[in-house]
Amino acid sequence: MNYAEIVIANANENLDRVFHYGVPENLRNIIEVGMRVYVPFGKGNHRTEGYVIGFTDEIDFDKSKIKNIYSMAESYVVISQKRLQLAYWMKEKYYCSIGSAIMAITPKIVKEKAFKCVSVNKKCENLSEKIQQVLKKQTKQKVVLEMLLNGSVVPVSHIKNLLGVTDSPIDSLVKKGVLVIENVQTYRGNCNFEYRNRTIAPILNEEQTNAVNVLNDSIDNQNTKPILIKGVTGSGKTEVYMAAIERALQIGKQCIVLVPEISLTPQTVDRFVSRFGDKVAVTHSRLSDGERYDQWNRARKNEISVMIGPRSAIFTPFENLGLVVIDEEHETTYKSDQQSPKFDAREVAEKLGELYNSVTVLGSATPSITSFYKAKHNIYKLVQLNNRVNNAYPDVKIVDMRSELAEGNKSIFSRDLQYNISKAISNGEQIILFLNRRGFSNFVSCRSCGHVMKCNNCNVNYTFHKSINKLMCHYCGKIIQVPTVCPECGSKYIRHFGSGTEKIQQEVEKLFPKARTLRMDLDTTTRKNSHQTILEKFRNQEADILIGTQMIAKGLDFPNVSLVGVISADLSLNSGDYNSSENTFQLVTQVAGRAGRADVSGKVIIQTYNPENYCIQYAAKNDYIDFYNEEIEYRRQLKYPPFGNFFVVLFTGVDYNLVVRLLEELHFIMEHYNKNNQFTLLGPMPATISKINNKYRYQIVVKSTEETKLKNYVLYCLNKLKTRQKLDKINIGLYLNPNHSV
Repeated sequence: MNYAEIVIANANENLDRVFHYGVPENLRNIIEVGMRVYVPFGKGNHRTEGYVIGFTDEIDFDKSKIKNIYSMAESYVVISQKRLQLAYWMKEKYYCSIGSAIMAITPKIVKEKAFKCVSVNKKCENLSEKIQQVLKKQTKQKVVLEMLLNGSVVPVSHIKNLLGVTDSPIDSLVKKGVLVIENVQTYRGNCNFEYRNRTIAPILNEEQTNAVNVLNDSIDNQNTKPILIKGVTGSGKTEVYMAAIERALQIGKQCIVLVPEISLTPQTVDRFVSRFGDKVAVTHSRLSDGERYDQWNRARKNEISVMIGPRSAIFTPFENLGLVVIDEEHETTYKSDQQSPKFDAREVAEKLGELYNSVTVLGSATPSITSFYKAKHNIYKLVQLNNRVNNAYPDVKIVDMRSELAEGNKSIFSRDLQYNISKAISNGEQIILFLNRRGFSNFVSCRSCGHVMKCNNCNVNYTFHKSINKLMCHYCGKIIQVPTVCPECGSKYIRHFGSGTEKIQQEVEKLFPKARTLRMDLDTTTRKNSHQTILEKFRNQEADILIGTQMIAKGLDFPNVSLVGVISADLSLNSGDYNSSENTFQLVTQVAGRAGRADVSGKVIIQTYNPENYCIQYAAKNDYIDFYNEEIEYRRQLKYPPFGNFFVVLFTGVDYNLVVRLLEELHFIMEHYNKNNQFTLLGPMPATISKINNKYRYQIVVKSTEETKLKNYVLYCLNKLKTRQKLDKINIGLYLNPNHSV
């Protein structure tokens, strides 16, 4: 063990290799593979974080140039052998550096938090006699001791605040040997749930029981073939998940439950905690680094058995993993399209299944086209829940907004929706209004010349936000005053067009002044726990109407909601993405499922300017199978996933000419190596948004039916370009089958 093989914690592909460091004498008996260390790096010997991935006794280069490891970052392994295997798989699968993959799997280094705590010293000789002596006298020492006689370990600061005492009586009891003070690690955030009311498992219906039997059989036999549960909204999928988790826990296994949005976490956690108590923990991006580290650490130390969270929770360090549940598996948020590594949590879950013999369960009322295709072709097991537990699917009506306009209704609400809102409020029932756009209006323009106010940093329209009475760019964050005159022609006729959630809230308050409203979108949920606050207010019926973006479409259960209004079903349909019909069908179906649960019958009104579209028609009928059959044929003809793949290569830079020239040269290289026209090349062309934050964005799209060949071809051509040109002044983004336009 003379030398350690170290991977530097850096995503830079130029550092994507193993570095060798000497192991100092004081670390030789304690350092292990998978530990995080600090090493001197570069010419300045900067203190840099790295990971030990192996050891060697011999190296084939100048030993005098070898530097020694500074120190260990922690005293324990942060990435196990199996997780290292996962990291190398991610490196190949998602064309990222090994450092980037390991950093995704491990938490940031955060100092553990400890409190000075006091407890009864059970090792004290003659402890009972000493306790009796203290209790005989009416002193502050007696008050302190009485608080601790039940065996509690309590922070000193807590005792002082609660009892109003100083350090003196505590110190005296320590000197007598009755009490002992020690530093005890404490966890940041709300980690302990044991005081909540515990619930027992309900009696399941026949469909649920059959589903649980399939899951339990896979768990018991470590059958790693993924299971897709296609269950209509309200069919009781969560109870099936919990029954499977119960079985996994009974045989000593650990479980990960993924949810698609942070806004879903509080409600989901409450249901799981009431069943499994303090075995449950939650992690998500709105926790502080310290809180996330503590939850990761609890999992590492086997203090918990169930972790709930969004995409990143898939990396919970359970070494006895038995089950991964992916709720609302169709959600695009499970795939990371922005930061490296651009991983898909569903694929990572399946890889974990191979490594740990764990079971992956994917559940949705509207499975992704690709997942259902796999189930139809026996790559996944298919389990179906076709009946709602409490009642029937709500009554759904499509309203043609073209007819509304032709008949003189210029409101963003159809007459039918207005009538039903009024009726629901009169009956003391609640309403959800759904629009997948935040802000007040989606653009501001001049009525005289038609000029649209655009961000000069980005090639996108400003969005008007009435709450601050300003224009905001949702891409670079720039905020400006609303112009009083048109910057193009000088006209005073400036108008807001379109409708965002903020505008809908204002219109609701104008039409229904007595209605209490809540709005839930990115603008109203920036503060910590704001999601939970809004949802709890609505669940406690402190508001009549909840207005929101897709956050409110994700599995939220409000028993008193009788009406759901989809303000404009066309927004996601007109996105320009290959899967826009799938996304629209899923959104409309999911949000429609929020109406009519428990004892309240439901009604859904879908407003659209395109009522004939097949995805809207099928969503209104809750007909997934017919939608799938039509959509899969469209994908087959155009060779979109699951029949084909497309790889987007995006060049970004401040120098327009350089970006275009380098991309054109890459295109030349690609054409040269495209033997027998195996690949279809599209571009070079501007990206959907051709400029963001003063950086120009141009792309090439490459299509092929074979994923591995496609990936190898693109990376080979890029490497050829790197041998011919300096690429240090541009950023290169690589996207395989991205969810949305890049």
